[in-house]
Amino acid sequence: MRQDNAIPATLMRGGTSKGLFLHSRDLPPAGALRDALILDLMGSPDPMQIDGLGGTYSSTSKVMIVEPGPGEWISYWFGQVGIDQPVVDWRANCGNLTTAVAAFAVDEGLVPAVEPVTRVRLLNRNTGVRVEAEVPVHAGRARTEGAHRIAGVPRPGAPITTRYLDPGGSVTGRLLPTGSARDVLDLPGGSIELSLVDVTAAFAFVRAADLGVVPHSRTVAELNGDHALRDRVEEVRGAAAHLLGVVEKASAAEVLSPTVPRIVLVAPGRPPTSDLEVTAVSMGAVHRAVPMTAALCLAAAAQLPGTIPHACAGAAAGELRIGHPLGTVSALADVRIGSGGCASVASVGVVRTARRLMSGAAYPACHHSPTSTGEVPA
Repeated sequence: MRQDNAIPATLMRGGTSKGLFLHSRDLPPAGALRDALILDLMGSPDPMQIDGLGGTYSSTSKVMIVEPGPGEWISYWFGQVGIDQPVVDWRANCGNLTTAVAAFAVDEGLVPAVEPVTRVRLLNRNTGVRVEAEVPVHAGRARTEGAHRIAGVPRPGAPITTRYLDPGGSVTGRLLPTGSARDVLDLPGGSIELSLVDVTAAFAFVRAADLGVVPHSRTVAELNGDHALRDRVEEVRGAAAHLLGVVEKASAAEVLSPTVPRIVLVAPGRPPTSDLEVTAVSMGAVHRAVPMTAALCLAAAAQLPGTIPHACAGAAAGELRIGHPLGTVSALADVRIGSGGCASVASVGVVRTARRLMSGAAYPACHHSPTSTGEVPA
């Protein structure tokens, strides 16, 4: 029986992430009420998210809010939902689930379905970045069967290509937010060198060796059980957030800015399979794979002279092969170095798969105010 507070919802996998997809027309306007509803639906804060639809990992505790417009574009807002903290962070994007937004738009009739490939224009309202996606289509719906394999996903699927246009400075307004390819943080435990790069999202790249990490020498579970390491990583990330100016005190970053910047530990690759090896951290925990926005940012950073990824990747250019705990992913970047060494990023891109897992009605535990009439979130 349908309850009055039931909300149409779809659960989708995109790449190695999974999230709840909602139409903005079915939700309260952006703000505290919407965040409270999403936390309710996902079952946060609770490490098990037992009373909601969250999946207990940062990569499976995500939400996408979608609506048509402006014009031919499809707008979407990505929310990273805290698991054991009552927070929804709207300041970044998810590259994996962006793939699923394109498929969702086709299946929901937000764009005309054209066979064999439908081109979907996406506008990420978190960052302002525009994305062009190519979605394989059959019988009016996004095709899911295919031969494209992704490390970390057990079955192959239909390839969906996404290209992020002019993605530099999407969060901070600058490709290199501090104006430098490298910065040094003076911390109580010793100084740390890092590169802050903003492509699709803002990332802090640190040498894995500087934090005593050898990629893949320990399992993700073992790394997450190393609380001293996680505290040190968050200390570095918090100092980077302070350097960016997004928090007044580095110690406040864990609560006030959990995704800006995100942090990735990098090391030289293992030829011939990878150009870089990475250990990514998301929402305070080591990531099971690598966030797709991180892969896209790394592809660009590896071509920016002076950055730590550039030094670790060596001669890698164009396509970057990134080793992570579940395998390898490739990302593309069109980086242009102008006169005087001025750099710009025309686009970054990746090929992923996506699949609709469930559609139906989600039932919040608490009553929230009536849904809006389609008001566009700020």
